[in-house]
Amino acid sequence: MKAIIIAIGGQTRLAARLAAELEATGHTVCIADGRDGPLRDAADALLLPAPAPDTLRNAAEWSIVCGAPDPAVHCAHARPLRCEIVADAFPPREARVAWLTDAAPGDTRELAHATLAFGVALNGADLADEIAACAVDLMHEVASGIARELSDPNDAPRATPPGPANVVLDLERLAGWHASNDTMAEWPCEPSLPELVSRAAAGAPDACALVAADGQLTYRELVTRARQVAARIAARPAAPRVVAVRLDKGVALYPAIVGVLGAGATCVPLDPAFPPERARTILRESGAQALVVGGAVEPALLDGFDLDVIDCGAHAEADAHASPDALAGQWPLERDADRDARCAVAIYTSGSTGVPKGVMLSHRNIVQFCHWYRAHVSLDASSRVLQFSTVAFDASLLDMFPTWLAGATLVAPSEAQRRELDALATLVADARITHAFLPPALLAALPDCDWPALAHLVTGGDVCDPDTIARWSANRRLHNIYGPTECTVLATTGELRAGDSNRRIGRPIANARCHVLAADGRPVLTGEEGELCIAGAGVGLGYLGRPDLSAERFVADPYDAPGATMYRTGDIASWEPDGTLRYVGRRDAQLKIRGFRVEPGEIETAALAAGLYRQCAVVPDERKRIRLFAAKPVDAAATPDALRAVLAATLPDYMVPYDITTLDVLPATPNGKIDRAALARLPVSRAGSDTRDAPRGALELRLAAMWATLLELAPDEIGRDASFFELGGHSLLVSRLMLAVKRELGGNAALARFMERPTIAALAALLTDESGERGANVPARVHDDRRLPDDVRLPADQPAGDGPGAVLLTGANGFLGSFILSELISHTNQIVYCVVRGDDDASARRRLDEAAFVNGLGHLCGHPRVRVLRGDLGAPRLGLSDAVWQTLAAEVGAIHHNGAHVNHVYDYPYLHAENVGSTLELLRLCCSGRRKALHFVSTLSAASATGPTGRLIEAAPSEAGPAFVNNGYNLTKWVSEHLVAEAAARGIDTTILRPGNITGHSRTGLCQPGRNRILLLLKGAVQLGCAPLATEGGLFDLSPVDYLARAIVACTLDGARTERVFHLHNPRPLDWAGYLRALARRGYPLRFEAPEVWRERLLSIDESNALFDVVAFYLDDRQDDIGDMAVIDHARTEATLRRLGVTYPDKDDALLDAHFGYLAECGFMPPPPEPTPRANDARRDAEPEPAW
Repeated sequence: MKAIIIAIGGQTRLAARLAAELEATGHTVCIADGRDGPLRDAADALLLPAPAPDTLRNAAEWSIVCGAPDPAVHCAHARPLRCEIVADAFPPREARVAWLTDAAPGDTRELAHATLAFGVALNGADLADEIAACAVDLMHEVASGIARELSDPNDAPRATPPGPANVVLDLERLAGWHASNDTMAEWPCEPSLPELVSRAAAGAPDACALVAADGQLTYRELVTRARQVAARIAARPAAPRVVAVRLDKGVALYPAIVGVLGAGATCVPLDPAFPPERARTILRESGAQALVVGGAVEPALLDGFDLDVIDCGAHAEADAHASPDALAGQWPLERDADRDARCAVAIYTSGSTGVPKGVMLSHRNIVQFCHWYRAHVSLDASSRVLQFSTVAFDASLLDMFPTWLAGATLVAPSEAQRRELDALATLVADARITHAFLPPALLAALPDCDWPALAHLVTGGDVCDPDTIARWSANRRLHNIYGPTECTVLATTGELRAGDSNRRIGRPIANARCHVLAADGRPVLTGEEGELCIAGAGVGLGYLGRPDLSAERFVADPYDAPGATMYRTGDIASWEPDGTLRYVGRRDAQLKIRGFRVEPGEIETAALAAGLYRQCAVVPDERKRIRLFAAKPVDAAATPDALRAVLAATLPDYMVPYDITTLDVLPATPNGKIDRAALARLPVSRAGSDTRDAPRGALELRLAAMWATLLELAPDEIGRDASFFELGGHSLLVSRLMLAVKRELGGNAALARFMERPTIAALAALLTDESGERGANVPARVHDDRRLPDDVRLPADQPAGDGPGAVLLTGANGFLGSFILSELISHTNQIVYCVVRGDDDASARRRLDEAAFVNGLGHLCGHPRVRVLRGDLGAPRLGLSDAVWQTLAAEVGAIHHNGAHVNHVYDYPYLHAENVGSTLELLRLCCSGRRKALHFVSTLSAASATGPTGRLIEAAPSEAGPAFVNNGYNLTKWVSEHLVAEAAARGIDTTILRPGNITGHSRTGLCQPGRNRILLLLKGAVQLGCAPLATEGGLFDLSPVDYLARAIVACTLDGARTERVFHLHNPRPLDWAGYLRALARRGYPLRFEAPEVWRERLLSIDESNALFDVVAFYLDDRQDDIGDMAVIDHARTEATLRRLGVTYPDKDDALLDAHFGYLAECGFMPPPPEPTPRANDARRDAEPEPAW
């Protein structure tokens, strides 16, 4: 048999499979497709060029194209072969697979065929795989016949065209089909949730809509109260688009939610039990403009927010006589024709970056879900539905709106009833609850209960244990639901009975589709595992304010019409033979704890933000308890107890680690990542175990035994003064504990009193009723690091080089660096090498291009004279290879060292490698290869040399430290200046450039305000409503980035320069008060306070205030960071720039308009408040006038 050359094209899995099979049988496979896709992946695995060279493609005797051909690739002489798959229907019961070729135009011959029968089909991937295997087998037969010259293809029988009743199958489409995804259903859905509720109210206005601990509401009362809320919101001068609701469960909460929706706003529910910091984070991330509350609000929650607070508490009144027509009247929302597509709610879930993310669900998402759910669990007007979940959890949507769609009664337990198992059990029985959602952890904790009315019990969010399934599926239907918030509560459901697998999550619900995809995007076969992706009507709108994350998780659905979206869950699942789905686990480290989604990264971020340890890692143990490992303490105050206290104040209780273990350093894998597997193997050794005070007396010992059972700990791990929550307890276990105490000890401890001090000792007491000069602290190494090593010296015979040479620029992807790069490209003809951090060369290039684009410098993207070098400023030789280093030594004539780790909180040792080490490495580069100049971009904050009058002069650094703040960043710049100055003394051509306060572009205002301390001060002052009164004569710098970049490049390119140190800042600065007056004229009123009064305010700010991360700089009695430019000399710099034709832009309204306008446009500053007549704004009356 001779080998034949076969060209294969088409980016399909059949093409990829044919290439692999034909190559394996000894034929020469020629890839005739250059696009990305399955065939390209197969070619890479087979080490075949894609596309193949022209010579090979021209030599191909036969060509196979499966799918659309690549129009850019041709095979001049190949005779086409094509596979035709004809079925009786879609999905097929049988299929005929044939290989065809054309003997002449219009004369098609059939070379081989086979017929497949399938019976009842469920998974299209299984069918497609069977058909593809048949096609490959037939191709082997065809290729063998051609190779052996056993027959002439022109003599093969003529092919019969498919009949009108036949379907020509597309295997890619077939693979994406699954019978369980045939879920299409239609209902006459209302356009919005308020309309859904009001129509139910119009039908039965006096029916009971809500029973809560503080009262009841009829449908008439629910809707009329909700309309009051909607009217109050809509009446605001600027109707808020996002409204948070923070109310306890009761008769105020539910009308408030409906009212917010009726006003056309997005509702962001907040659990009043959230720690204040989490609530503030959600308020900040959501951009809420209003907050609905029920009475007084803690001042700390609102501090720094400009929120319209709406009290919907006890003063709400219901119209007891509203007619059915009035109840069905228009909501403000109904003015919008596309209201069904508007975001109704944003539910915040744990985020991997440490910041919760708000999942946006539309009215359409929720309304269609309500209609399905009502039918699925047989809700009707006689139903009584328990509303157990907090409204900040998406499971609450199971309860509320489907209940009201059915005209049924919603029953909301009090907080005490939610926490105490006996009370909850009594409520379900006494209220004759017919439907309830309860999480698996709670069902496992509950004792057997006599709930004869409960017909439908719904659970989900975690895996039920077999005993729980057996107990709670008896005498009722137990529905196991699965689905992320991003897909409107749930996407699949299945009924559980005793003996069922606890991993069974059922089938897709109406109008939902589930795709289980392999890593390459291929739909998996039955029994194979893959990532579960969800499509259909429940897929939400994305994440509020997070388009980047939305694009990553909400992706195009390849099995639906263009524009359709599916959600990547990150969960691993498989299709079972019966068409149900089996849940396997998380694709990443994400956890489900008591039904709540937890990202370990959020806990790690919070732990690091505490500022106690420099390394933190979260690893769950085999019982799904959170263990946190911490290493590298910042100082002696860093202890596990201190860290736990911070986390308990900032995270929900289910996210607080059970165990905190401290190590000298966290173990690392060979590639430098934290070795989490090694951490998981470490035994639990709770801090303080050696000094733990053991329980005393019989009662405490019995309590300790109970705790040990509940917490799954050894009794000797429990001290009498250890917190129940520190030991791994949570609210559900507290309920079990109190129940056990009552039953086994006959005691009765008030839950509220126990929560005040949840320890063995306290609980025992309750049960027995017995409770009644600047620079002085600079590290010595700073002074040592100022000394330039002896090896940094110019060789005697260093060549001058030909011409100016290339330019090496660091920090090119930074704000100022992007503009320096633009100036270098515009004013030189040299190659500019840019050192940029990245995982690989391509990612480094992307970072540079993205920075240029974001800064309005798109002409730099892909510029032929910009060469990107992947590197790391903190590594030896900047992380560059020896070959690259030698190239730079030979080619570079000037180095612009602008890069640094800019952080005003980290200490000097942390920043040393990137900021000082990189300077030293570049000075060494100056001593290698051709002669070079080094232009060091420092900061005015590092200036230290003073003249006879005490002014900071344009000179090399002095022995004294920086004149302003001795933080780590300024010290690294000061030390680097010393190295550069000493290098100049050794003959190296150097320049020190000290920019001042870098602000936005002079024409557009574009800037990076989040990294500018002065602008953070400005925003923080606006958030506080007041600013510090500047010291007499204090001047404020405002230096546009384009001016600074132009000045830096002009100074360094100046062939006639004699100056070596430049002070680059505003030669005609503003005074601080004038700057704030200019801001006030643009709609941001501020009052001035004495500095000591203003500093007292700073003691109470938190992360929501822009000053929080830099507050340490403003707590003392100096105002250096406001920047008194009067003490900084710049005469020689100004003379040089005047000679070079570089002038500072006029300090006029146009400059300030661009500056302040961009701060508002980019969202850094809130929009200025609308002016309101004094008579209509009592709050304005209470505020003092700005004290200009």
